Amino acid sequence: MDEDGDGRADRFELVDEAGAVERVTRAPPPGSDPDGVLVLAVDGIPYDVFAEAQREGRFAALFPASRLLAPFPSLTDVAFTTILRTAPSAAYEDKYYDRAAGEVRGGLSERIAGDYRWLAPFHAVLDWEQPSTWGGAVYLVPGRVAEAELVAAAEFIRASDDPELVVYLGSTDGLGHEEGWGALRAHLRRVDEVLTRLLAEGLGDRRVVLFSDHGMSDGGSRRFDLETALERGGYRLADRIEGPADVVVPAYGLIGSIQLYTACGEEAGVARALVAGAGADFAVWLEGGEVAAVDAAGSADPLGRDPGAYPELARRVAAGLRYPTPHPANVFISLAPGWHYGLRLFEPFVSLAGTHGAGTYRQSVGFLASSVDRTPAWVEAAEVYPWLGLSRPPVEPPPFAAPCAGGTGR
Repeated sequence: MDEDGDGRADRFELVDEAGAVERVTRAPPPGSDPDGVLVLAVDGIPYDVFAEAQREGRFAALFPASRLLAPFPSLTDVAFTTILRTAPSAAYEDKYYDRAAGEVRGGLSERIAGDYRWLAPFHAVLDWEQPSTWGGAVYLVPGRVAEAELVAAAEFIRASDDPELVVYLGSTDGLGHEEGWGALRAHLRRVDEVLTRLLAEGLGDRRVVLFSDHGMSDGGSRRFDLETALERGGYRLADRIEGPADVVVPAYGLIGSIQLYTACGEEAGVARALVAGAGADFAVWLEGGEVAAVDAAGSADPLGRDPGAYPELARRVAAGLRYPTPHPANVFISLAPGWHYGLRLFEPFVSLAGTHGAGTYRQSVGFLASSVDRTPAWVEAAEVYPWLGLSRPPVEPPPFAAPCAGGTGR
């Protein structure tokens, strides 16, 4: 219940089967700095879905959510390393091309074995996440996996005596990909019920923060024909770069953007070839250290989009091209709504109902909500960390090293 009328619940009662109050827990005062912290990171929940749940009276212990604007591309590894202020990930999403070694690394085998954590250091900040072996099952039985994950996470929270906990619910991303916003709405109701119970059991006296790393589109999707677009432009999809026509794409999840590794000097040619393909929205690359862009319409300013549909696009693209991964791609494609690209192996198992990765509002905007702080209406991913209340010092990102600065051609 909301005793002080500030718009968030601040008294939590644990009631037994007979209706008697067993325990009363009170929330910390607004703006305070309580000793205990519970951060619940819920992957891939769009702001609009979470805000709708709050309007229905759910997540009453939290002040109204902010829109959390993900980096570009709006992908989990990029977003979480930015939000949690860790060292950058080796890949934008699980796989990358190592130019020095001339090979693609990372991927499905590392994911199943749990070795993917070295690809994305943000995992070291998480006190709990689902076992790596659950990852593939979320696309086969997404609802069951999401429910099992929530139960296991709650059991861990109850058993832990750590005053600071960061718990990650990752199956919501697969749930959104496979079943769309309707399934996310239903699962958020379950998350709210579990969280309400945990707060009444005594966790309500902590700083409680929920956030999602990016958004999720809603609706069907078609596969972008990357191979044909490249071939029509005189390029080819390859496993390694050995000549100017070779393009490497470390495809993994079915997402709304593509990160490409091209021979140095071929960026503009590859970008123009790809935006000619059905489903491409725009392409970007660095030219002489400055952002260059082209879109399917041949616009004079391809990044000068409606900010309501493409929030802070030009600035996010500039930062995304300079994301300080040790293995940067040099051309990025943002696909139009209703289109995706990824590892073809996944296609038969996923009836894609939503995705993320592109520069659009729906795919880019997650949420941030706190039980202690009234957060701003909009929060950039890079601005989130202080709101979490964690004692761990943030890691400053290394300087960006342009992939073609040496002019090697590969």
